[in-house]
Amino acid sequence: MDIELNILENWINQSQNIVFISGPDLSAEAGFPDYRQMDEGYLDTYKYPPDEILCLTFLQRNPFYFYRYYRDKILAPVLAAQPSPAHEALAKLEEAGKLKAILTVNIDGIHQEAGSREVVELQGSVMRSWCAKCEKFLDFFYIADSPTHIPYCNVDMCGDYVRPAIVLKEEPYDLALLEKALDYVRQAEVLIIDGSALRHFPVPNLMQAYQGHKLVLLNTAPLVFDSRAGIVIRNHTCTDIFQQLHLDL
Repeated sequence: MDIELNILENWINQSQNIVFISGPDLSAEAGFPDYRQMDEGYLDTYKYPPDEILCLTFLQRNPFYFYRYYRDKILAPVLAAQPSPAHEALAKLEEAGKLKAILTVNIDGIHQEAGSREVVELQGSVMRSWCAKCEKFLDFFYIADSPTHIPYCNVDMCGDYVRPAIVLKEEPYDLALLEKALDYVRQAEVLIIDGSALRHFPVPNLMQAYQGHKLVLLNTAPLVFDSRAGIVIRNHTCTDIFQQLHLDL
């Protein structure tokens, strides 16, 4: 076992206050690819890049293309995804009382499917939907099973469109949720970050708030943050890492 993996194993086994921050690479290990990426031929079908589609004003101006993209690139892959061994290991760490929370920029609900309970969804979740007019919350299947391309609200004859409860560009973040995430990070003994999460707000800010000396960066390219880390582990997926650890659970 690499020396970094050995140190990580000891830190996890000795700690009762671990926080894990997950990003798109961990979801990809579960079969949910990064929906923000454009593959070959993407623009022939969707006409607009993901960064433009995932904006509040785009949804308001052009719901047809928004829901085409959302159904194909987010809903269908989410339905096909299955928790990876890394997701399952995190759920077991929480059950054992070691992991206090998962903070995630992912919107897919895979952590909860694996059995994790304390998941702070910083960018929202596709598992919830809500009506932009009457503000009633609805479940995942309201959009997935809608008989119309643009899902309309039938609560109290509202009639407005129903949208996923994710944070689109041009929308404010939930400040109470961000404060909750900050509290977890400040109190953490061990902070483990899936490196792909560092590409997304507010993860760099959360990392800067960490006050301990057991910061672990997983599977990340060299970054300016490396100098702050106690351990940097590269060239291993999160699944590879957790499968090599011998944890006292």
